[in-house]
Amino acid sequence: MNEQEQRNIIKILFDTGITNCMELSRRTGVPKSTVYRTAYKLRNAESVDRKIGSGKERQIKANNARSLVSLAINNPRLSVRKLTCKFNKRRGLSFSHEAVRIEMKRYGFTRKVARKIPMLTQTYKAHRVDWAKSNRCRDWEKVIFSDEMSIWLAGGRACVWCKGDSKPVKPSTKHSPKLHVWQRFQHVERFLSRFSEKISPGDFTATFCTNV
Repeated sequence: MNEQEQRNIIKILFDTGITNCMELSRRTGVPKSTVYRTAYKLRNAESVDRKIGSGKERQIKANNARSLVSLAINNPRLSVRKLTCKFNKRRGLSFSHEAVRIEMKRYGFTRKVARKIPMLTQTYKAHRVDWAKSNRCRDWEKVIFSDEMSIWLAGGRACVWCKGDSKPVKPSTKHSPKLHVWQRFQHVERFLSRFSEKISPGDFTATFCTNV
């Protein structure tokens, strides 16, 4: 809720007879300083609408802002500081990173962590669904599960520029340097093992059979 919307809500309540500033602040959740300023204008029959041309002048003009947005869209992983440096170097300017952040926010852009998605083809997805359907009636108490967690040594979290409520994604490769933590578990017991490198099928089978 921006300040103009806050003023409008205060005006509606004020017109209904609620003129106490503390009460207005409690009901609306608007800071008391804003309530006092708005109530003062209303008591003096002044308009609470924002005056045209009031407020601090924009540091980044429209033509530079469009160039900034285009740069962020083409380089979504750049941080605010890196985006500022690249923008200033390209345009020969000297804006602060805070001015760039405010301008990006004005255009609806924020920084979010890109959600990783596996690179699955439609064939892989169909196989997974078929497997789930074929095992719906299985007695899982007689099944030993084997699972692993990988600590990725490269390609960690990445914040990217995105607009509005969009949910960015980050394509990830299937194989990259990582540390494996493997676990075998059943409904009554568990076994944990760690590997610093990729384990071969033979070593996996030997470790599995030794600890069953």
